[in-house]
Amino acid sequence: MQFPAKRWLLPEEADSRRFGAVSVVDRLMAARGVPSGPAREAFLRPELRQLQRPGDMHGMREAARALCEAVKARRRIAVYGDYDVDGVMATAIVWHMLRALAPGLEVRTYVPHRIEEGYGLNADALRRLRDEGTEVVVTVDCGVSAVSEARLAREIGLELIVTDHHELRASGEVPVARAVVHPRLAGDGVTQRFGELCGAGVAWKLAWLVAETWCGSERLPEVLRERLLSLLPLAAVGTIADVVPLVDENRVLVARGLTMIGRTGIVGMDALLAASRVESTSVDTERIAFRLAPRINAAGRMGHAELAIELFTTADARRADEIADLLGELNEKRRTDERAIFEDALKQLARLVDEGRCAPKPRGIVLHHEEWNLGIVGIVCSKLVDLHACPVVLITRNKEIYKGSGRSVKGIELHRVLEACREHLAGFGGHAMAAGVQLAGIAEIEAFRERFTAEVDRLLPPEEEQKPPLEVDCACSIADIASTAVVTEIAQFAPFGRDNRKPVFLLRGVEVTRTRLFGKVPSAPKAKVAPQDGAPAAPLPPHLELVVKQRAGGGDVFLPVQWWGGSDHAEEFARGTRVDMVVEVAISTFSRLASVEAKLVDIRRAVPAREAVLA
Repeated sequence: MQFPAKRWLLPEEADSRRFGAVSVVDRLMAARGVPSGPAREAFLRPELRQLQRPGDMHGMREAARALCEAVKARRRIAVYGDYDVDGVMATAIVWHMLRALAPGLEVRTYVPHRIEEGYGLNADALRRLRDEGTEVVVTVDCGVSAVSEARLAREIGLELIVTDHHELRASGEVPVARAVVHPRLAGDGVTQRFGELCGAGVAWKLAWLVAETWCGSERLPEVLRERLLSLLPLAAVGTIADVVPLVDENRVLVARGLTMIGRTGIVGMDALLAASRVESTSVDTERIAFRLAPRINAAGRMGHAELAIELFTTADARRADEIADLLGELNEKRRTDERAIFEDALKQLARLVDEGRCAPKPRGIVLHHEEWNLGIVGIVCSKLVDLHACPVVLITRNKEIYKGSGRSVKGIELHRVLEACREHLAGFGGHAMAAGVQLAGIAEIEAFRERFTAEVDRLLPPEEEQKPPLEVDCACSIADIASTAVVTEIAQFAPFGRDNRKPVFLLRGVEVTRTRLFGKVPSAPKAKVAPQDGAPAAPLPPHLELVVKQRAGGGDVFLPVQWWGGSDHAEEFARGTRVDMVVEVAISTFSRLASVEAKLVDIRRAVPAREAVLA
């Protein structure tokens, strides 16, 4: 691997040489665009009172009114969700609130099969629900582009309420329904300021207004107030998993929701926390993103998401434990299949390069395989994007047509690229960073590949700059971040996620004073005979610790930096080497005595400051 592995982006105004004695926390605030005064206080201490009232969102008042009418009339209601974490959480939120209004009320949940039905409302599902006696359908995390399906719902006598947050149609057309709730829709009386809520965030706000509408007052009785607060962790999980910006209202939902995750009263949440080995008192965005969310998603990717819906709605304690364990098994199978698809994709890409059909440094990637799992290709897309710093689309066969998932890089809006390629597509939809596609056959895939790569090549930066961007918050000295008090202040920037990532710092010209390998040594098969000369060396620990120092105030200041998976590079950055490194900092939890440790994000041999122009 070549270092630096990423393209370092350091705002000029965040360089320590321009700030003098200004603290690193103040420099971080400046880099994040957070002003001083009340705005800073609100950022560091997110509270529910900072949320805008739910009735300010498009369609919300009518949706709450319609649901309350349906509950009072004991009409049969179905909550129609999506098969990802956001959709599962949104479905559970609305289900629990309706049941809180009228315990024992029959509320049907429906989530389409990811492979057999695909995303969003579909005509067959609506007909099936109507045949079962459903009278009202409320969508969560889907529906805003389902114009023809909404028309069908009206024709067959279903009252439809749409709640969604996905991209609106380019034409601006929305479904004709009793209500269409969306944080970015404008209209008379709409004053919603923040448009980046996920489906679960929209659903939680709907639950809030449903409770108030039911009571006829903003002051809720204790039972409904507690139920609403207990559903906040579900909104937090959906927000984290859907990778929406963790700013403004999303920051509030996550910050407050995570503090209550052990008090939902939902046995499925407790079972999943236990099965994922996550303590409710120490849960954070990383544990949600890398432990809980993949298990919830595994239901829809490897089977049917109705299993996850059951976990968070109707399951009793015994059944919840069963489902949580099963989700763990499905997730392990997903990881195995994911590795196989990733390796296959790398081989395909290498063949395309050998055949001259792809540049050695790809400028857009389109690959396909008849037997890839459609539920997993999106994850592999993300890994290829991280590796090659360009948009990727992976396609597989689904019955008589081909379907695929795409992921993009910052600065290239994927749905706009697909719009330019639409003549080769049977259908597409999604966001700036992620999308789905449908194609009729192999010939269309080849034509799409050519157009897609040409369009992406036009939008990407020059090849020499085609590395994953690494946004550095500020350059500083080791002394600036070696204090536990400073690192504790930095931790108040949490919850971390999209648009509020963990702060990273550039340390220039530090000297490596010690290297140490650490971590569990990979197990090797036991030899039946004594090793002979020339036998392979015993495997080494996988990780590398670099202790670096820097002169400050007449003495040296030291910092241990952990490089996960870095053992192969120990000799490249041996003792005495001067390096520039980008690091994250945290308080070490491995000793009773609190100390600061750092995690390596990227590294290069030190270059003079005048040459270190955002390499």
